[in-house]
Amino acid sequence: MKAIYELFLAILSDSASDEERTLFQKEMTQPENQALFEKVKAIWNESSNLQGYHKVDQKRAFAELNRKLEAKKRDRKRFFLTSGISVAASVLLMIGLFTWIQFGNTPQNAVIAVQTELGNRTLVYLPDSTKVWLNSLSQLSYSNTFGKDSREVKLTGEGFFEVTHSDVPFVVDVKDFQIKVYGTKFNVSAYKEDPEVLTVLQQGSIGINSPGMKEIKLEPGQMATFQKKKKQFLLAEVNPGEYSSWTSNKMYLHEEDMGSLARKLERKFNVDIEFYPESIAQEIHYSGVFDVENVEEILDAISLASELNYKKEGNHYLIKRN
Repeated sequence: MKAIYELFLAILSDSASDEERTLFQKEMTQPENQALFEKVKAIWNESSNLQGYHKVDQKRAFAELNRKLEAKKRDRKRFFLTSGISVAASVLLMIGLFTWIQFGNTPQNAVIAVQTELGNRTLVYLPDSTKVWLNSLSQLSYSNTFGKDSREVKLTGEGFFEVTHSDVPFVVDVKDFQIKVYGTKFNVSAYKEDPEVLTVLQQGSIGINSPGMKEIKLEPGQMATFQKKKKQFLLAEVNPGEYSSWTSNKMYLHEEDMGSLARKLERKFNVDIEFYPESIAQEIHYSGVFDVENVEEILDAISLASELNYKKEGNHYLIKRN
């Protein structure tokens, strides 16, 4: 007999045979199966939020769901439900839609998260039609009650937001502080490994709220830099389009040190970059614009503009002085 989750998948995807439909009707006479089907159905429906931009491979994702739940149901009451976005043929997904749900609770407790893998980007449509571009190694999460009483999302990594206007406040939580949005376009770079969090406003209005501090209001063309070690913000006038240029596969540099550039290249191209001596990472700075297509083209350009060269071994690049 097929696992009950595979049976649910066949029903939800409208691909069930007559035999499976008969079996489904029999299983639905059990109250616990009715409740389980409603929970799985809720997850299935949530995945449709992303189907407008990505082809959601629900069969593959629910097969993985079945494997995980069957493995854990004997000794755990909490399950990890995964609905994957099949964009590239990686392990299960290139970008994951993760939904945590506590069996015994209602589906309103579910949290949805979209995650990009190394070297990939994606465009996410939220339930209120807000668009969010996620850069490499980034994650955006929100409750499945998003839009009812609040519009709060959590971001790690980098995202560019086009927020749909609404009377319901839109809030972005980046761990160190929150960004309150009033209908706008802005970019946030909040990678854990970076020493700073950059918030750049392109259009509209946003307010930055941090515990113990007065709200910082940004105007279009301004950037707020949060220095993690010092726990302080710096404001500057910038060209906002340059900071969201990654959405069109470009990279702008403004007196950027090699260490910062290397982190961007590692995330974009899934490579490892090492400096010898390590001081190169902080001593050398660059300004310019790159079409981000090939890591070696960028490294070649840097080598021509400086006294550096690089050696490649697989996905590892050693950068050193000439």
